[in-house]
Amino acid sequence: MKVSKQQLRRLIREAIIREAEFAGETQTGQLTDTGVEDANFRNQLQAEKDMSAAGLSKDEIAQMWPHIKDQDLEDEPDFMDTPMYEKLFGWFAFDGPIRMPYGTAKARDGDPVEWILDYLQDPSAFGIEAEVWATR
Repeated sequence: MKVSKQQLRRLIREAIIREAEFAGETQTGQLTDTGVEDANFRNQLQAEKDMSAAGLSKDEIAQMWPHIKDQDLEDEPDFMDTPMYEKLFGWFAFDGPIRMPYGTAKARDGDPVEWILDYLQDPSAFGIEAEVWATR
């Protein structure tokens, strides 16, 4: 059986498309159904940007991830007693684009430590609800 170059190209293209569909990829090579992973990546990237803007060094940012991820921290000091807390509290209470609610900053309505860690765990959840009180 004789196969022309055009027929061979078509056969190869069809085989690649079948393989791509089998591997869960589009024809252009992008993975499908990655919405959750994409959202987690965007949240982590935003948290890193906020921590960097608050003045945390790369080492301090690395030390923050166990606090953010709620890992077992028996060997670690309390987050509130760290310089990272002071920098982040100042950023979210006074300087950042997303402001901690006034009552939470004063520890009347909520715990500022929980608010900071909750925000860094999922910044996208605070987009609209965060109270901007500095303009008052």
